[in-house]
Amino acid sequence: MFGFSRLTTLLSQSETTETKVYLFFEQVTLSHHKSVQMWNSYLTYGPTSSEFEQALTELQEIEHQADNLKREIEQTLYRKTLIPDLRSDVASLIDLTDRLINKQETIGLHLKIEQPLIPQSIAAELLTLLDKVGETIDHTLLCAKSFFTDLQRVQEYHTKVIAFESEADRLCTRTKVLLFDTDLPLVNKIQLRYFCDRIDQVANLAEDISDRIAIFTLKRVQ
Repeated sequence: MFGFSRLTTLLSQSETTETKVYLFFEQVTLSHHKSVQMWNSYLTYGPTSSEFEQALTELQEIEHQADNLKREIEQTLYRKTLIPDLRSDVASLIDLTDRLINKQETIGLHLKIEQPLIPQSIAAELLTLLDKVGETIDHTLLCAKSFFTDLQRVQEYHTKVIAFESEADRLCTRTKVLLFDTDLPLVNKIQLRYFCDRIDQVANLAEDISDRIAIFTLKRVQ
């Protein structure tokens, strides 16, 4: 298949670039795992705990490493002119994927600043939502890797991403319904609704990335 051969050439021309792309994807996975750890620390030990502070610091370090890798990948793509017709697609994919880390870091910073009061019942719902967002991210990364290695599987992972993102939307709505049914003051409910929506936005972005990959793939196989 024409598109597959072109993508294989992209990676085989530079083992360093290939390694950096996969290291970058690994940072995205690590960032979500660290985000979940951060939330668990916040809910268990509180916003001023050393456990929460450490998790947030490590998340910021992951974001910094990912930014460095992103710059190196982009410079290599344009400096070496690897497959000009694919260059912008790959650069766009890396840029969009980097935003997954940025969004999670931003959520962590707002947690530290705002220190929302979270009832135990809502805490359990938030953790369930985070798990579903994680599945959405995982399958988006599988979709991205397939774009580089096996175009035949892109649609399979894209379909799964859509399903997981829809479930994340459902869980987000359920969490907000339960939230507004609590006895918390309205201002606290509105504050916590912000965090529900921002977590769900991570899944929305992952779906957007998967949609873009599906379009990139169609361009190669037609």
